[in-house]
Amino acid sequence: MTAPAPLLEANPAAVERDILAAYESVSSFDADGTGAEADAPHEEFAALRRLGGVHRSTLQQVLTGANGPGGTSISTWHVVSFAAAERVLRDESTFSSSAYDDSMGRVIGRSFLQMDHQEHRTWRSILHSGFNQQAVLARRDRVRSAVVSRLGSLAGRGGGDLVRDVAFPVALTTIAELVGFPPGTRIGTLYAWAVGLLDDADGKIGTSVRECLETPSAWAPDSLVGLLLRSGNPAVGAGPDLLPAVRLLLSTGTEPPFRSLATLMYAVLTDREVLRLLREDDSSAPGVVQECWRWECPLTWVLRRCTAETEISGQPVGRGELVCVNLASANRDETRWSRPARFDAGRELPGLAMGTGPHTCLGRHLAMVESRELLAELLATESTWPPGYTVNTDGVAGRGFRSPRRLRIRF
Repeated sequence: MTAPAPLLEANPAAVERDILAAYESVSSFDADGTGAEADAPHEEFAALRRLGGVHRSTLQQVLTGANGPGGTSISTWHVVSFAAAERVLRDESTFSSSAYDDSMGRVIGRSFLQMDHQEHRTWRSILHSGFNQQAVLARRDRVRSAVVSRLGSLAGRGGGDLVRDVAFPVALTTIAELVGFPPGTRIGTLYAWAVGLLDDADGKIGTSVRECLETPSAWAPDSLVGLLLRSGNPAVGAGPDLLPAVRLLLSTGTEPPFRSLATLMYAVLTDREVLRLLREDDSSAPGVVQECWRWECPLTWVLRRCTAETEISGQPVGRGELVCVNLASANRDETRWSRPARFDAGRELPGLAMGTGPHTCLGRHLAMVESRELLAELLATESTWPPGYTVNTDGVAGRGFRSPRRLRIRF
């Protein structure tokens, strides 16, 4: 590639240090944004569901759990029931993803996250070739290899943190490879910049990526960027036009997946019934993964902007109003699931962690492959750990992003 060497040409040790530095940035962000009220928001959400499926609120109240001085008072509809959430997510004509213009759009630029209708479908149809089930299944061996390597290294060190040492790097390296960045890329730097945790004050990171995007031959034809560059579709553009898409893919392909993987390992290692079920019945793995997504989905909210006067659960919603769809609350709706706070791999009804409708998560097949490969290797590895190994964890925490902040294994 043609980008400057400091960003895109590093030895393996430097790449690993870069990934660790990115995780430390994420960890610091989590610590700064996690107060006492953020550790267990489910009781708050359940109380709201008992009062109705949607509530008038403010953005600050929804995001932090309280209104206070200096906060934003933007009026917001807080959707908490499954039926209301499903209805909003399925109706892109009334509820537009352009709501992200004022949040993600300001960080990464305009991407397909903010698009609706044919414009959004154009991007999805191109990227589908890299995200469909057949394409991601072809990468199973590479995912398994990454998991084997990172889990295996823990034994030699007497343990480690499964969030920092396994979940985060597996998710990041997998999506970076799928996007098309070659070995030797400082993907930790790129990720931290993509999500807005690293300031690109001198513009060197953005310039490096733009230079790469101006060289189509530098990207594998079957990589996500390769597919976009070779589409020839004027609606997609070319070269630097793809910069927001690259940032979005790195962000959404790492953040929710690593948190889901961390929560999955937490469920297996702290609930002996889940571990027993997986050992006794190989076919239970997909159900365990799906239930993990429902039980503690990694991303609490998605945003929509109302495009016409309508109603949600009997509440009149005006044109232009902001709607926050609470996936974590919808996934524990008592009218859809019995004892929803309980982890039950036998449930048949799916949740909304992967969304639904036109904006259903493009990476859902990849997320399942990552989870299945991690589960298989975790079971094989755990059986070799000494009986006295310990798990130190704070459990699943957070308000906007939910996952264990630490999952430390000691032998």
